Amino acid sequence: MRSSLRALGLSVYLPSSLMAVAQMALLVVLPLYVLDLGRGPSVAALVFAMRGLGSVVVNVPASLFIERRGHKAGMLLGNGLMAASALVIAQSESTVILALATLLFGAGMGAWLLARLACITGQVPIRQRGTAMAGLAGLQRLGMLLGPLLGGVGAEQLGFRTVFLAIAGAALLTLALIWKLAPGPPPARAPGGGVSPHPGTRMLTLVPSMLGRYRHIFLGAGVFAFCVQLLREQRRLLVVLWGTAIGIDAEAIGLIVSGASVVDMAMFPLAGHVMDHWGRKAAGIGCIGILGTAMGLLPLTGATTTYLCVVVLASIGNGLGSGIVLTLGADLSPAAERSRFLGVWRLVGDAGALVGPLLTAAVASLGAALTLTWLIGVIGAAVLWRRVPETLRLAVTVAEG
Repeated sequence: MRSSLRALGLSVYLPSSLMAVAQMALLVVLPLYVLDLGRGPSVAALVFAMRGLGSVVVNVPASLFIERRGHKAGMLLGNGLMAASALVIAQSESTVILALATLLFGAGMGAWLLARLACITGQVPIRQRGTAMAGLAGLQRLGMLLGPLLGGVGAEQLGFRTVFLAIAGAALLTLALIWKLAPGPPPARAPGGGVSPHPGTRMLTLVPSMLGRYRHIFLGAGVFAFCVQLLREQRRLLVVLWGTAIGIDAEAIGLIVSGASVVDMAMFPLAGHVMDHWGRKAAGIGCIGILGTAMGLLPLTGATTTYLCVVVLASIGNGLGSGIVLTLGADLSPAAERSRFLGVWRLVGDAGALVGPLLTAAVASLGAALTLTWLIGVIGAAVLWRRVPETLRLAVTVAEG
């Protein structure tokens, strides 16, 4: 295990830590920037939702790209897209251009994550996979700690555009690190050793074929992944919008979110331990149960102190599920078509992340959006409890059989 993680340290974990800060800074500052331009919360939610749409759209083509070109090329592609889109956001005040650039940024995030997921799944033993994925998720939590703090303070002191330019610079630096440090494995052969079908044809048929072939997985674990990713995206958006609605300024929101993220980040070792010793379901139900409860309580807050307490509670729930969606996907992925399965698995989870902000934009109030988010959390917990087998036991049985 140590050798596996050491091999991933420079090629995956170091670039991930840098890019996590940049990604989380943008996800906090972007809605505030849209509000600062004079648009309302619904417009801010729609622009924010484009991040999720970009990730949804890119999953299938990115999975085929990674299958043909390798995970290093996938990581380079993802960071290049994020750098370009952040530069566009820094130069624009048009809602349409901001939405399109956010779509591009989401596509970059999706390709970046899928490439790392494929890399770790192929290199880390099954029984330590929860710990490895939780470590990757822990770096994302590091971004949640530093990103909102740096983004919020930077927006107040230096302006929004300076923050977006810094995010673009971080993406370019990460791209250089990957180019220099990450190994480049040879592209995978086409399934069965034959000639690969035309990429356009494969993209049209891949999703329905994978959903049909593995429908028992997607109707159980896939529903949970959809729900928990919806809650996580709603947490990122609604915590910011609700704080603004009750009169908290951008710098204070950044400080509160960053402070709560200390708790979130500190929980990733516990999350890895729970997944690898107590099971994936224990971590998943704890995560979505606590996170959903926090979303249900947020409309009851009206002051900074109560707002802070609920944001911390949400961080506890989110931290307990560090790496849960990545680990479930890795456990359930068939070795013969891993990249394609993970692409569709990511598509399902990212669809949840997309639906969340669209839900906020569609309902009458932030309070209603938070209540619906809580109800979706209840559904996700029930599905995981009743319809999903414990994949830790299944994975170990397959490995030992």
